[in-house]
Amino acid sequence: MKGKMFIAEDQPNFRKGLRRLVGKRSAEWVVMGEAGNGRDALLMMEKCVPDLLLTDIRMPHIDGLRLAEEIRNRGWLTKIVLVTGFKDFTYAQSAVKFGVLDFITKPCVESDILCVLDRIYVQLIKESQSQLLVEGWKRQHEDSELRSAIMGMPCNGEEVDALLKRMKQCELHFLRVPTYFPPEKHYSDQDVPLLQFAFSNIAGEQLNKWFPGGFRLFPLNASEWALLVDRSVSRQDTSSSWLQLLTDSVHHYLRLVLECNGQGQCASTEDLHQGYRRYCREGYKHHGSVNESLLNQTALYEKEKEIVSWLMSEDNSLLSREMQGQALRICYLPPQSAKIEALLLAAAILRLVQVQFPEWQMIVRPIEWDSVYKCTTSEEIVAWLKGYINEFLQSHNNWLASKNDNPVKQAIRFIEESYMGVCGLAEVAAHVHLNPSYFSNLFKKEIGESVTVYVQNLRVQKAKLLLKSTEMKIFEISEATGFNDSNYFTHMFNKIAGVSPKEYRKQMAGQ
Repeated sequence: MKGKMFIAEDQPNFRKGLRRLVGKRSAEWVVMGEAGNGRDALLMMEKCVPDLLLTDIRMPHIDGLRLAEEIRNRGWLTKIVLVTGFKDFTYAQSAVKFGVLDFITKPCVESDILCVLDRIYVQLIKESQSQLLVEGWKRQHEDSELRSAIMGMPCNGEEVDALLKRMKQCELHFLRVPTYFPPEKHYSDQDVPLLQFAFSNIAGEQLNKWFPGGFRLFPLNASEWALLVDRSVSRQDTSSSWLQLLTDSVHHYLRLVLECNGQGQCASTEDLHQGYRRYCREGYKHHGSVNESLLNQTALYEKEKEIVSWLMSEDNSLLSREMQGQALRICYLPPQSAKIEALLLAAAILRLVQVQFPEWQMIVRPIEWDSVYKCTTSEEIVAWLKGYINEFLQSHNNWLASKNDNPVKQAIRFIEESYMGVCGLAEVAAHVHLNPSYFSNLFKKEIGESVTVYVQNLRVQKAKLLLKSTEMKIFEISEATGFNDSNYFTHMFNKIAGVSPKEYRKQMAGQ
């Protein structure tokens, strides 16, 4: 992320010196404009509001203090640094009420200005990340409410209706990936989270072209998504076969099959749930993959609550005993009833993991509906169910053990789960609750390389997989692996792999 800076200074030579200094921080800052007086500066900044304003206090037409006041009156969040002579310093202090963040006193040395720029950039990053976290949490909360409404679980109906009301012509669609392991690719279980992330990126990019700012895409489980689109914001050049274009894109880049199911317009919470019920019935007819027990969402919700109560018990063995007890009880049921109960428990386990423990690997495992339908006896059904129970218990035990891991092991696990987003030394150290400087030394002593190098190597390793196995564009792979800048991605890939991403893809294609 680069901060946008504007320079307002009536001395051309000083402006030139400031631009030269900012050039030493070109990775963090970019000068988006400059002006020799406050009036011109204000007019230019109205076209593009900067993150930081460096302004002299004494300028023609509008001085620095008046400029700061005008910025605050407009409600801009621009950070302001006043450049002032010593004799003006007392006068400049009155600017604090206008939100002036810092002062640079003339004459000044380079280190003074660079120190201010570095300090403000760190603050800008923290605020940006904090805002992203708030927006991300809000988005997740809204998606959770919509997901609950769709699946018939308890939700805030008024909030869901308000979300739907924002979309004047809301349509509901369901998207499904039948398998993550197409025969022409050699994907593994470890690749599935990256494929899911890549799918979301590809779909999001396409949908934003067709319905700019007017869609919601969120997962229902590891292989199914709900899609809400507002047809009222559809661009005029959007093809009537946009779903087919989306399907073709996913297959082109990832070689995954995408099935789409439209349920028409939705204006209320009840419309969402009815659309899901129809989708489930149609899925049962066409795929044989949806059991009638899924329609009993109340029973599923109660089963989830029951498992949560076992998890929260201080007796760690209770979860295992209760799960095995459930399997034993199902074993004595008639086969048809056993199928329903087994599917209910397996669905509750997977949905609970998806919501409460998204870092567990078993979240990528879909329910093998066809396998349970082929079972003819209750014993066979229980044997199928125990595969889910045992994996759930093992994941839970690994999670408990991880709580006692040393900080470096916890950090590596965090990096492997978070490399697609913001994952620097500060974030990793915060995750293990250690001072960044101390943790940096600890990590390098145990692993033999810095946190930054470890993260970059991991990102390049994941990028190699996408370059080799998909047709995704270079900039899409850059974003999917945590590089926000495709030029920087190419630079780091070349540095680590010894060839450019494009050349690496050519080499892999020739094998």
